[in-house]
Amino acid sequence: MVFAYKGRFLTLKIFKLAAIIYKNRNTKIMNKYLATLLLIIVFGCINENKIEEPLINNLADVYHAKVLEIYPEYAYYIDVELEKHDKISSNDLKEIKEWESFEDSLYNELKKIDELKITLKKDKITYWLLKEELESSKQMRVCNRNLWDVNHRSGWQRKWLSVANFQPVGTPELRDQALIRWNTFPSYVTTEIENLRKGISLGYTMPKEIVNLVIDQMQVLQDYEIENSPFMSPAKREDDTAFKVEWKTLILEKILPSIASYQEFLKDEYLFKARDKASILNIPNGKECYQAYIRGYTTSDKTGDEIFELGNEIVTKNKLKVVELGKELYKSEDFEEIVKLVEKDSADYFKTSEEILAVNTQLLETAKNESEKWFAVLPSTEVTIKPYEPHEAGRGSYEGATKGKPAYFRINLQDPKKQQKGSNEILTYHEAYPGHHLQIGIEKDIVGLHPISKLTSFGSYVEGWARYSEQLAEEMGLYQNPSALIKRRTWPSRGMVVDPGLHLKGWTKEQAINFMKESGTTDDSALSLYHRIIIWPAQLTSYDVGGEEIKALRKLAETKLGEAFDVKEFHSEILKNGAIPLSALRGSINEWIDKQLE
Repeated sequence: MVFAYKGRFLTLKIFKLAAIIYKNRNTKIMNKYLATLLLIIVFGCINENKIEEPLINNLADVYHAKVLEIYPEYAYYIDVELEKHDKISSNDLKEIKEWESFEDSLYNELKKIDELKITLKKDKITYWLLKEELESSKQMRVCNRNLWDVNHRSGWQRKWLSVANFQPVGTPELRDQALIRWNTFPSYVTTEIENLRKGISLGYTMPKEIVNLVIDQMQVLQDYEIENSPFMSPAKREDDTAFKVEWKTLILEKILPSIASYQEFLKDEYLFKARDKASILNIPNGKECYQAYIRGYTTSDKTGDEIFELGNEIVTKNKLKVVELGKELYKSEDFEEIVKLVEKDSADYFKTSEEILAVNTQLLETAKNESEKWFAVLPSTEVTIKPYEPHEAGRGSYEGATKGKPAYFRINLQDPKKQQKGSNEILTYHEAYPGHHLQIGIEKDIVGLHPISKLTSFGSYVEGWARYSEQLAEEMGLYQNPSALIKRRTWPSRGMVVDPGLHLKGWTKEQAINFMKESGTTDDSALSLYHRIIIWPAQLTSYDVGGEEIKALRKLAETKLGEAFDVKEFHSEILKNGAIPLSALRGSINEWIDKQLE
């Protein structure tokens, strides 16, 4: 009777889902799909038009469960409890192919959903997130990143070091699980070497200078005194003497020898076959791969050429404004001289650590109070200033609130005479109000978002909002130091130029570094950014692609709505759905504008 109703539509959907269940013979995953199957039958009997919302939520449930099953370490970053802590995501190419097959199966079901039939906003958000995750991941396959991922910032070694800090201990069961997980370390490294050998045979390698950075990094990991090794974290948090001994033996006999083997492979075999040129065009399908990275990092369909041209346009405008400000402040009309004069301005530097803390406290309070005039809603959580400890490093950052701690605006109190007040202001408005804390805090207050929202991370939205906030802070009258008005314009949008410049336009290393240094960036920072562009193609474009999109949407709303435009309402529309893909953000704002014009 059920199968006869809307026969072809339901029968095809049911048998397609049954095929996915068979392919993913895992109890949790099967249960999720069976729930979807049941909902299709039940809702299909009631009304075919109402099938979209339960289906999208159940597909998202399946995806969420599968991600945590295949990539269990993700749970540590999103406050999700795991049943067991004895596995880590695999680098085996066969298992990666199985994951891709799962993505394909899920995406085939997702494509059958008509977004226009999704009535609840929370379910539309779920649809946007899942669609972007699946499409971006599928597009990235052209890069074959597992075949050339020699990486000093987010490579496999970074993953294991992070897990070492998270690894739960404290009970016999947790200690056993830790040992099971970490005894797979040697086989993991062996597989990594095999993947890189395959990459070499197919023309996929990382540039030599990045390989040398990883070789050095591997040496640092081996040079630690065993008691100070970062891999000792689980043992340091454990009182059981036998476990401490076993863990130390594990490091000495398995982990460190595996690291040495990997380093030896890089030095004796890989380095000589690694590519010399930095551009991603020097791997197979490099142009398509760069476009995939753009999609992955910016959630937009902009091309590298479009980003390059837009970036150049904005950099040129910013330089003209800097010259205008520099003429008034320093009596100079030369951009590079103005940048140097800002750096040499003794009045712009702090004198003591106490002054840094006092100024930041005042800036934060003022920015929060002023935000009430520009936003209809503020976060329910407070943000607290937390200086870096002496052993920590950082210029400044934001740490979102979790179940166990409040939100923190991290600042550096060390070397006050090397810190500029103008830079400090930009940092405050980027990281706290009206930047990261305001946006992330409001997102945490949204009720009803699917758990998949914790798994997605759209830097073009999050960092784009923070970049927009730097400009908004000027509109709000928050900047107190004239130098900040110059400094906030020297770097923005340069990432949109130098990244595609290096990868698509044939820029040399010297050309890229000089372009970055023109903005006042130090030699060391410019070199670090250069290496970052190599290992994370297009990532540096995401900040300003996102920021410029938000600015463009505001201009669109101001133009169409005229006197009816309300900046508070606009900000609410930008922020009310949490971090979503830029394509969905534009659609949402266009919908809001149309409603305002009715």
